Amino acid sequence: RLYSGVSRLISGLPGGLVQTNLFACSIFAACSGSSVASAATMGRVAYHEQVGRRGYQARLVLGSVAAGGTLGILIPPSIFFIVFAAIADESVGRLFLAGFVPGIVMSALFMVYVALRAVIDPGLVPQSPAERQQAPGLGARLRGLVEIWPFFLLMVAVLGSLYGGVATPTEAAGVGAAAALLIAIGYRSLTWKALKAACLGTVRTSAMLFFIIISAKAMAIALAYYGVPVMMKGFAAGLGSPYLLLLIIAAVYLLLGTVFEDFSLMIIMLPFVLPMIRASGFDQVWFGVFMTVLLQAGLLSPPVGLNLFVIQGVTGAALSEVMWGSLPFLLVMLGVAIVLVMFPPLALWLPAHWIG
Repeated sequence: RLYSGVSRLISGLPGGLVQTNLFACSIFAACSGSSVASAATMGRVAYHEQVGRRGYQARLVLGSVAAGGTLGILIPPSIFFIVFAAIADESVGRLFLAGFVPGIVMSALFMVYVALRAVIDPGLVPQSPAERQQAPGLGARLRGLVEIWPFFLLMVAVLGSLYGGVATPTEAAGVGAAAALLIAIGYRSLTWKALKAACLGTVRTSAMLFFIIISAKAMAIALAYYGVPVMMKGFAAGLGSPYLLLLIIAAVYLLLGTVFEDFSLMIIMLPFVLPMIRASGFDQVWFGVFMTVLLQAGLLSPPVGLNLFVIQGVTGAALSEVMWGSLPFLLVMLGVAIVLVMFPPLALWLPAHWIG
């Protein structure tokens, strides 16, 4: 339903269904909290239809589904920011707002890249005679909007209650769960079996997150006992330049991001990195966004980025094709990370003016 609705809604844009991949992946990842799961799910849906039946260039399709899921981790609500806020003692609301503008900018740049490729070489995304002769009508777009409205309703329920001042982050999550339950009832897709599976999945996920956060806090306490934060601050001061520190941190995240799952890497690294970030005078909310961009870029970094292997596994395409297809999107992400360093208000302006 999500993929079909997005396809109807944005059909007609240069790039065809490749634009749908980006849009649908970002929505799915924002709801699921996992770019890897988003890439796997949308990869199964998109690849064989677009490459096998429609004759789209494999690299462009593979790159779009590998990169599309990384967008949803920046656009709220994001489980990454929730866990980061718990570990760094930061505001979830500020982190959500901080990730919104960079996420939209990155989405726009991805879509512009695909559109330019399609305009320069229309053979990459060939259209059928019917598609060339008939522009999508208002009715088709409205049907697409109807198909995807539940996903936007969930986001509005969570973010609206949070930023409207009527709910705490925990209560906003409850509002989102209630909205999801009502949507399932409305679509008559809620069975006792599905409800039981959803409840068990919620318990497992909540237990996992609590264990992760408690373990991270325990690790931070142990590191503090042995004086590691003081050593990290001394290391940061000894570098002489906070931007050199950022360069080293970025290189470490990109390198380890090729072999570690992004969520695990964040938990492992934060107790070491945060003392240096604080000592260097960087805003923790800004760093949360910067770190998230780097972690997602690591998933696309050859030769062993996790998303690359996930896409290769679910589609059966050659790994080299996935790598080359993902490379332009990786360069865009690194460009956004550089812009964040050069222009921090890209992330900080919205929370400063909305929350203060």
